[in-house]
Amino acid sequence: MRWTEQVPTLPLQPLEALAAREPALAALLQASSSGAGLFVAVSAAACEAVLRHLGDHPDEQGGLLLGEVYAEGDDPACSRALRVTQAVAAADFSSSGVSLRMASGVWEAARARLGPQERVVGWYHSHPGLGAFFSHTDRRTQQAFFAHAYSVGWVVDPLRGESAWFVGPRSLPPAVVIHAAP
Repeated sequence: MRWTEQVPTLPLQPLEALAAREPALAALLQASSSGAGLFVAVSAAACEAVLRHLGDHPDEQGGLLLGEVYAEGDDPACSRALRVTQAVAAADFSSSGVSLRMASGVWEAARARLGPQERVVGWYHSHPGLGAFFSHTDRRTQQAFFAHAYSVGWVVDPLRGESAWFVGPRSLPPAVVIHAAP
């Protein structure tokens, strides 16, 4: 047997297709002169699912985000825009007020819900009463499991009404995030 390293083909969509799916995001991207950072649009369904799941629980909750990636060419490193279309809550987890461990079943649940152009694009979790920030552990999780240029992490403090987004292995802020009203 001979081992051959092969990069999987990812269903990246051309930037031109974004205008038909998310006109406001496409317009912002086109108007941007910097070209730096990921442009993110969150569907009403995904936003509502996350906020409903996190509710006002005193312990951390979380799950995975599914969506579509728009890039310049076939390279995930050239990702420019992301549509978050679905959220998959972790049903099997352990948590406290300051920690969360999601079981692997959330990945299987996410795979079962993927549409033809969708993939797991990130994760979300709550920091109830602590504020919306990425802890050192959150940054390690992002780097280990969500290291693509399009990978996002969304932290919500449902008790304070705060949220923050982070992108890629370095957990940088996105260029812009558009939340559709739930």
